[in-house]
Amino acid sequence: MTSKLVDMVTPPSRRVLVTVDGVGFAELRVRTRDVWVARLRASRLDRRLGKGEPPESSIALALRAQRLVRPAARRELARTLLRLLALAAGPPTATVTVRVSRCRVRAAASELYRLVDRLVAGGPVSAYGVVQLKALLADGSGPLYHRDNPDDLGARLREVRASLDALRPVR
Repeated sequence: MTSKLVDMVTPPSRRVLVTVDGVGFAELRVRTRDVWVARLRASRLDRRLGKGEPPESSIALALRAQRLVRPAARRELARTLLRLLALAAGPPTATVTVRVSRCRVRAAASELYRLVDRLVAGGPVSAYGVVQLKALLADGSGPLYHRDNPDDLGARLREVRASLDALRPVR
């Protein structure tokens, strides 16, 4: 069982590019330990990526960024956005554990659909943009969930969509 687990997390001869002071880029071998660090510190690494730290600045950040932008992760985010749209379109229910701001989500439906299209379309997206979307989805006091939040949901979604195509923070 242990050897199977190691094979699952560390493909043979996997390498990533990272920046090395004074040298530029270096191709480094990924060790099992690196994979575990990237998984166990995912939240911390997401915060660093969300602040605009380049994924190539460390092995752990590079691995986390790869995981965030892979097609399966993008499809899952797209499904989450579609679930939000479905919740907003239907009648309010008492069984929903998290209540979305139905009026705000309905008003921003076109932006949400554009974001879904961008996530499922081919082509690369930035880890920075994925982290921005995940932060918006996780912010229980944000414009997705509270209509009294001063942020414009449509504007935030447009920023997220733009950041999916940006290598660095969009300001």
